[in-house]
Amino acid sequence: MVTELISVGTEILLGNITNTNARYLAEQCAALGLSCYYQVTVGDNPDRLEGALRQALKRSDVVILTGGLGPTNDDLTKEITAKVLGKNLAEDAHTRECIEAYFKTTMHRVITDNNWKQALVPEGAVVVDNRNGTAPGLIMETDDNKTVILLPGPPNELYPMFEQDIRPFLSRLTKEVIYSRTVKIGGLGESFVAAQIKDMLDSQTNPTIAPYAKTGEVHLRVTARAQSVEMA
Repeated sequence: MVTELISVGTEILLGNITNTNARYLAEQCAALGLSCYYQVTVGDNPDRLEGALRQALKRSDVVILTGGLGPTNDDLTKEITAKVLGKNLAEDAHTRECIEAYFKTTMHRVITDNNWKQALVPEGAVVVDNRNGTAPGLIMETDDNKTVILLPGPPNELYPMFEQDIRPFLSRLTKEVIYSRTVKIGGLGESFVAAQIKDMLDSQTNPTIAPYAKTGEVHLRVTARAQSVEMA
């Protein structure tokens, strides 16, 4: 099953922040046996975001979008996703209650009107509670059996949400895992190492081998796909 990651945020494109979410999600998806062939970063632009999502749905089974779920006008991920999937937005009463509770117990300040934007969800979406913020996660299914998952951008919100709710959901979509180990070889160049294992590189299927040049050494990443970590 092919998964694609779309990171939303102009601040990522400008280099203002490091995209640690993509690395985390890529590792988690690989551990679940999901093949990640594409990672896309797109700014807070509705047309480009719509184009990225439509392209992802053509080539991937699961699309995970991170960021752009905040209360301001440039947070457009939910709205664009609803447009692409042909869904209307409606206020979710449970999410509104969660936002109220979060502000009362954590923020200790007045809720502004734009915060209620985060209580709007696409019709038919599965709402995932955000225990560390105000923007809920969302899981949506398309008519052609594709899955779109929306996650908040702040890592302190995304990581626990993934661990508690998204990982169990994704684990039901695949029966395989992907497991990797790294062999480190010191004092030799990448070309020399590759020449020594050319027969293995030419005939590889499962496991696969990928050489990486490092300072003063070469790493060989050996990756296997199987029904369990132990088998891999």
